[in-house]
Amino acid sequence: MFSTRFIRFFRHLNFQVLQQVVKESGEHRLPGLAAEMAYNNLLALFPTLAAVLTTIGMLNISQDQVDALAHQVLNFAPEQVPLLLKEFTGQIKLPQSREVVYISFLVSLWLASGATSAAMNAMDEIYQIPPNLKQPFWKAKLISLLLTIATIGLVLTASLLVFISDLIVQFVLDSTQIFGAIFLSAWSWLRWLLTLMIIAYAFSIIYRHGPSQWFNGTPIMPGAIIGALLWAGVSKLFRVYVSNFGNYNLTYGALSAGIVLLLWLNLSSLVLLIGAQLNVTVGKAMRANNHNYF
Repeated sequence: MFSTRFIRFFRHLNFQVLQQVVKESGEHRLPGLAAEMAYNNLLALFPTLAAVLTTIGMLNISQDQVDALAHQVLNFAPEQVPLLLKEFTGQIKLPQSREVVYISFLVSLWLASGATSAAMNAMDEIYQIPPNLKQPFWKAKLISLLLTIATIGLVLTASLLVFISDLIVQFVLDSTQIFGAIFLSAWSWLRWLLTLMIIAYAFSIIYRHGPSQWFNGTPIMPGAIIGALLWAGVSKLFRVYVSNFGNYNLTYGALSAGIVLLLWLNLSSLVLLIGAQLNVTVGKAMRANNHNYF
């Protein structure tokens, strides 16, 4: 049933529907909403990192486990971004007192939820939620906190899975020398796919729980998968552009890394919103043709 409905989604993904997606993206101000999300994401990025590092310290999780996943994700980003984040994580000093750790985590979590709130507001615009159906502030803030916690939990779970899978790969490599190189090459591709699956799942969580009202049957995973693939492609192209054509160091000097990070967050936010818009637009086309849709 799931695969059948999944195929139906892509059968309706034609040129006319894509034109409608572009039209509705302009009508719903997706570039402007993406810029708003990028600004909030930039403000929340470093508190989020602090919250993740605090959680790692509280759960006694090895930093290497998280570094493996972070390296895989940031491999898509421009070179300035991982350097900037590495400098931040190298300089941050986490508190040692357990009480201070809890307070630090809660403050960081509250600030990080601001970026999630911006994404939820964007979802309301894409899904065209009427003002009378929008959630009150307290409920929206509670959901944004829960979504932020879920995102942090997803990062920690994914890092644990990467760590376990690396142990399996190392065991296989130690057991056989004949197929070692082939297996290692195949694993690099599987790890890349695993990263995209994690990103697609994160997108789907926002698509499902971000809007104030989610109408039963609205597509979720197709747009999330397309959004994840677009994110990878756009990030790679932006990385090539910054490395070969963008003279940000000459133009912005010491601020170049921050400018590149902001632009990358802007593009990433726009791709996430386009995935949501695809779900809504294709869902309308499926309903118009009297199909059962997600």
